[in-house]
Amino acid sequence: MSSCYRGLLIKKCLDNTFIPINGRRSRLCDAITHRNRVQFYSESKNIMADMRINVKLSERLSPLVRPVNYKLELRPELDKGEFQGSVDIEIVMKQERNYINLHSNFLNIKDVKVFKGNDEVPVAKFLEIKQMEQLFIHFDSAQSAGNYKISINFDGDLTRNIVGFYSSRLLDSRTMVASKFQPTYARQAFPCFDEPDFKATYDITLWKPHSYVALSNMNEISSVYDKNVQMDRVTFATSVPMSTYLACFVVCDFDYKEADINSGGIGRNFKLRSFAQKQDLHKIDFALDIGKRATEFYINYYEVPFPLPKLDMIAIPDYVSGATEHWGLITYRETSFLVDQASASATNKISVANTIAHELAHMWFGNLVTMKWWDEVWLNEGFASYMQAKALEAIEPSWKVLDSFLTKVLHPVLSIDAKLSSHPIVQTVATPDQITSIFDSISYNKGASILRMLEGFIGPENFRHGVSDYLKKYEFGNTVTQELLSSLEPYFKKDFPDLNLTYIMDTWTLQMGYPVLNVKRGDEPKSFIVSQSRFLIDPDAVYPNDSKFNYKWFVPITFKTDTATKNEVTWLADTAQDVTLKINADDKWLKINNNQVGYYRVNYDESTWQALIEALKSKSNQLSGADRSQLLDDVFALAEARAVPYSIALDLTTYLLVENELTPWQTAGNVFFGLEDRLQYSLVYDNLMKYIQRLIRPIYAKQNWDAVNLPIIDSLLRTRILSLAVHYQVPEAVEKAKSMFYQWLNTHGTPENAPIHQDLREMIYYNGMKSASMADWDKLWAIYKKEEDVQELLKLRKALAAPRDTTILRKFLLMAWDEANIRSQDYLTVVVQISANPSGAALVWDDVRARWPQLVQRFTLNSRYLGNIIPAITASFNTDLKLKEMESFFGLYPEAGAGETGRRRALENCKNNIRWSTYHLKQVTTWINANYQS
Repeated sequence: MSSCYRGLLIKKCLDNTFIPINGRRSRLCDAITHRNRVQFYSESKNIMADMRINVKLSERLSPLVRPVNYKLELRPELDKGEFQGSVDIEIVMKQERNYINLHSNFLNIKDVKVFKGNDEVPVAKFLEIKQMEQLFIHFDSAQSAGNYKISINFDGDLTRNIVGFYSSRLLDSRTMVASKFQPTYARQAFPCFDEPDFKATYDITLWKPHSYVALSNMNEISSVYDKNVQMDRVTFATSVPMSTYLACFVVCDFDYKEADINSGGIGRNFKLRSFAQKQDLHKIDFALDIGKRATEFYINYYEVPFPLPKLDMIAIPDYVSGATEHWGLITYRETSFLVDQASASATNKISVANTIAHELAHMWFGNLVTMKWWDEVWLNEGFASYMQAKALEAIEPSWKVLDSFLTKVLHPVLSIDAKLSSHPIVQTVATPDQITSIFDSISYNKGASILRMLEGFIGPENFRHGVSDYLKKYEFGNTVTQELLSSLEPYFKKDFPDLNLTYIMDTWTLQMGYPVLNVKRGDEPKSFIVSQSRFLIDPDAVYPNDSKFNYKWFVPITFKTDTATKNEVTWLADTAQDVTLKINADDKWLKINNNQVGYYRVNYDESTWQALIEALKSKSNQLSGADRSQLLDDVFALAEARAVPYSIALDLTTYLLVENELTPWQTAGNVFFGLEDRLQYSLVYDNLMKYIQRLIRPIYAKQNWDAVNLPIIDSLLRTRILSLAVHYQVPEAVEKAKSMFYQWLNTHGTPENAPIHQDLREMIYYNGMKSASMADWDKLWAIYKKEEDVQELLKLRKALAAPRDTTILRKFLLMAWDEANIRSQDYLTVVVQISANPSGAALVWDDVRARWPQLVQRFTLNSRYLGNIIPAITASFNTDLKLKEMESFFGLYPEAGAGETGRRRALENCKNNIRWSTYHLKQVTTWINANYQS
């Protein structure tokens, strides 16, 4: 067994000594290969056998031992970076057993006692199986079924990482403590039954410095000052039954603002409080306003009361993810919460609003009703990802959030799900690494997209009623996908009495990928035959037919023509060969999948594609912005998959000369960025730039660089168009951006300095820095170091990664590693931003490979964020040499942890990039050279 697994420590309670395996005490690795896991289990069993412990080792805890209540007390010592804790766990043991096991990780277990009623049950020994993150409590004789209490004293480290229970550094070098438990980190704060199905109530007590506040899920019921330790002991009300990952603890000296939540008669009214550092209190008004209106929307939408007496939201300076839906105390990264109205852009505001709406949706869907196990995590995350869009569409309709759903949610996941490295929405997971890794775009984006499709064919009110029924039926419980679908089934049957909703949705949740509908003209006039096949970006990909649905789907079809829109659903069953659609005699074209509500692509014969292109050029009112966006995204994916000639895809872009809406231009920009990556080092690159310039000029001419107080949607359009114009080197746009940037940079901190409009800052800073000198970079770095606004820091960090000078990028990469310069939570983003710079890709790849052991030590292999940088920094790789480098690197470090899927995706992306040049470069080059001039 390799040395990294010899850290298994066995703790004997009789003399409180450690028994190290083979006399060695080394730190455990974060991941185990299958071979080592088998060997580890084997040796663990031998040790247990020697100690007369008859245990079946399993990643999952026994359902025969269930927690009922936790009485938890935590005392963080901020100056020492440590905490002490004690927990009494009331449990029900449903069967006679001679041991109990629960979760514990990175805790120092000092004492374990077990009671039955008032009688102490002798504990023979207790031991930690570190690699399984479990604590085993062994009795000399089997104990009968019944109610027990486990009492454990422990302590832990607040500085080990920024998950579990940890300290966060404030700007003035003081500290606070916070918790982050989702998905499997509660066990790093206290011993517990750390699986979502083990719901229990909590009685929480926190110690705090006298001038600080303590926050938890429930309302405070007492606070007593202890003069001996000069701290307050704060006790909170007993919680409702909840999963461990939803518990939360914060100790800080923040201030707050509050709003009254009007429940509209659905339950009690209550207070919503927003907390932030005192100097940032003016930056929480936006979050408080969105939070109030979104919460009231959800209460009305779900028709289910908010079950807690209060709801808090708080911005944490060091936070590993965007936010977490801890029940009654939602924790956010500062960039996901704080908005300075004077400096935040429209994009910043919408991003913050989306995060807040997402987390608040979880208070019901995820917290009140929770998935039984993590393989159903899409029930939480897919639903919240869709509901956030519905909530914002309702409370801020002018933002047109459901239009941006296509470009922010649907299109990115269609790209990922068209590869063999994807996975089904419902996927079996067991280990913490596997659990962490499925918090990905399939669970979030695909989950949201198929819920949007489901609502599309069941109807918005039917969908709402079914969801409300589900929440009422299963409140405070745990469910699987089938139980949600069973609640929706009666409403689905109203329109489709002969169909089975569960069967239909199983074709979308239980198999990866999605179909392309192939549309051909039928024998009868104005008829079209629609069939389906699995869509893969590599049409030659070989895969096992391991799906019981044979990679066919039950597809809801809607369509429109130039004279009519048919929203009634025509079904293409997974077992049907095809289905026939008929249009009117005078119709000139057919377009399937109205507003791209369906999770699939559509391919037409060449004449229909040409008719659609003409309809786009004539600005047909029948084709919505979503339809136009879909046609762009579909046709380029189909071209890459060799399903249509690239000439058709490129012909379709010519209509952009008359496009004036944001969503299609968002998609167009993404299409062009993809082409640019492919052609970056080819002879046709300059002509590609000229072609895109020609398309942008008509809408660029309508933009006003100096406009202020634009409606958000107009501001987003302006920013997108100006950004594209500068990026694709429209000369006057480039000159304007550079002039604005250097005027700002060279006068910063002087009376002559005029700030750039907040919506344009990210674009101006970034493009201005592309040709920056080291002296320019040093000036911007000095500005960055003094800046305190978190949204402004986001923009500046991105700009610092923009120079094309590799000497500057190397310097930034080196400085970013120091946490005094860049917080750990932001480091990986900086790495990806430098790699997105054409001059930084090779630099970052070399640095990540050289620094990999240090990266693993800092972030652990359990970090999905570390795992996800691999496909991000290798996204442009398109040579056999780079492919071999990747394979060699993965061979050198075979344990991938939560990044295993990311590695597979990276390899597949590189192979697809190589294949693109083989099949498409010549055709695309020919078309661009023939069309770049008007």
